Amino acid sequence: MMINESNIEKKQDCICSFPLQETPNNSKTTELLPKGATAGIDLKRIPVHEDDVTNVLRQRWIACYLQYDWTLKHADHAFYNNKCMWVEQVYKRLEGMDIDAASLGAVMTDTFNQILLEDVEDFIQTHMRVWKCGRLKVEFQVAKTIAKIFAE
Repeated sequence: MMINESNIEKKQDCICSFPLQETPNNSKTTELLPKGATAGIDLKRIPVHEDDVTNVLRQRWIACYLQYDWTLKHADHAFYNNKCMWVEQVYKRLEGMDIDAASLGAVMTDTFNQILLEDVEDFIQTHMRVWKCGRLKVEFQVAKTIAKIFAE
């Protein structure tokens, strides 16, 4: 993952070719689909929703970012700009897969969370290399940052 000034300077409301939404409390994404499999359906027409796991991973991602740029505004902007790329990766990974329409929303959310987790892991590995330290030191710094930023 590469974050540079061009990523940071973009607006938080990035223009994406797909909808980004938080998970509605009592809405079913799968109502848009027939009861059968998703073969032949344009997944980009289905929004990727977030859940509580996404929120935890977002906090970890932000905390990792803040380990080398202690500007929360930069971290937020970078997260939302990268979010477009992560959602595109969800569609790409699920393209052509035969997924039951009833579970599509959950599969899309889980896939998004997996991609976000992979990016957090990349951050951690990078910090370990740069700091020449073990995972525990990085995890401790991330935990301290989460407590400082998100505990309120």
